[in-house]
Amino acid sequence: MVRAESTRLIALIVLAVIYGLVPLVFVNTPYVIFILSQMAFFTAFAYGFNFLFGYTRQLFLCVGAFIGIGAYITGISIRDGLMGSVEAVLLSTAVVGAIGWVVSYLSVRRKLVVIFTGIFTLAITLVFNNLVIGLANVTGGETGFRIRGVSLGPLDALPYNLRYYYVATLTVLAATAIAYYLLFYTRTGYAYRCITDEEVSAELVGINVSRVKTLTALFSSAFLGFTGAQYGLFSQLIAPSYFAFSSLDIPAQIIVILGGRATLLGPHIGSAIIAVVNEALRFLGPLTQVLYGLTLILLLAFFRNGIADFIKRKIFSWFF
Repeated sequence: MVRAESTRLIALIVLAVIYGLVPLVFVNTPYVIFILSQMAFFTAFAYGFNFLFGYTRQLFLCVGAFIGIGAYITGISIRDGLMGSVEAVLLSTAVVGAIGWVVSYLSVRRKLVVIFTGIFTLAITLVFNNLVIGLANVTGGETGFRIRGVSLGPLDALPYNLRYYYVATLTVLAATAIAYYLLFYTRTGYAYRCITDEEVSAELVGINVSRVKTLTALFSSAFLGFTGAQYGLFSQLIAPSYFAFSSLDIPAQIIVILGGRATLLGPHIGSAIIAVVNEALRFLGPLTQVLYGLTLILLLAFFRNGIADFIKRKIFSWFF
């Protein structure tokens, strides 16, 4: 037990060091820093989805919509001078968290199975896309709108992409640390493990599964809204194509499945691999999607629990 705890702590420390030092190697290569920043943001998005689907089996197919809501609320608030950037980000976090809680509450009360929850939340994605395009006088329609000049305080001294890299990585590391504490030092972690293994059995041993699911949806959705607000500021252009199902939901799902569902390091591993592969295969154009599909089939066939679990069991089992 002590060995396992020390191993996890070592892994978290190594992860933080890697995130801190890697950009220093490429500080004079803005494009690489941009890719690293995107990787960090997608790790954060995958973390939100991982807690929803990986730990509580809630298939939310509206990750892009939640991220987009956070970005649009923040962008419109700052663009129109309604409030400052801090207040706008907090508002985005609260609104998306509330929406996630309502969606989870309704699905739990109606006892929707995973696939029907997915269909329900996919409808939210469609509504979001139609609203963004329909309210063109507010959202800018299909072309969106630009937002610039947002101050990040002391980080303003850094190059633009590097500022948001550290914002995203600090967010991801904070989420990882909180997840580590919840999973291994609280009753919530015990509840997650029981729900992941068998939901009915979890209820039989006295776990309030409905409460765990709705609270997880609340905080995971709020996290997606928070990171979505940051992503909008990072992108500078807030447009529907940035938050489309194919742009955010599918990558988040692939990252979680590839890295390892219901694992702490899975989203980090998955996003790093996807970032490298995506850049290496960029020259293939549309064929990249075909290769992603084939890769996903192979992963589901041979690495059903993801790379993190495979590494733990087959390679470094002595270390865990």
